[in-house]
Amino acid sequence: MLIALSLAALPVPARPMTAEISRDAITDRVSATATLRADRDRLVVGCDPSRVRRLWISVDAARWFWPGNAFNGSLPLTYRFDSQPARRMMWSVRDRRATLVGIDRVRRFINALAASERLVIRARDLEGAPFDIAFDIVDAAPAIATALEACGVPAQER
Repeated sequence: MLIALSLAALPVPARPMTAEISRDAITDRVSATATLRADRDRLVVGCDPSRVRRLWISVDAARWFWPGNAFNGSLPLTYRFDSQPARRMMWSVRDRRATLVGIDRVRRFINALAASERLVIRARDLEGAPFDIAFDIVDAAPAIATALEACGVPAQER
């Protein structure tokens, strides 16, 4: 019993970011994602060349996000990479998913993600209480590069 409790107290090692590429069997349309997981939360860098917003980032949380603005669904989320200053950006929020849109903001976020070791995102839940989502970042740069190359996103656009 003591051994089981000791093993349960050990920290779970961070999982590396993984890339997944899919090709539609009929249209040959390619889409790709690079996914980072932490417990029941996940952060996804995705691309789909056929979409207007071909690059995007989403956070799927175990908890429901505070509802976004009634007009556009936007909600400011605060995030911090490593020991860098915290930043606040508008994300499109729906239920348990927050999506970062805007090509320049997505590119800046992707570049910071690929060069960092830790990301913490602070949000509010349905009751307005703050909660944090923390990701230990492992092997992000190669997973992101694999996903974006599959979509034909040139290195200078990342």
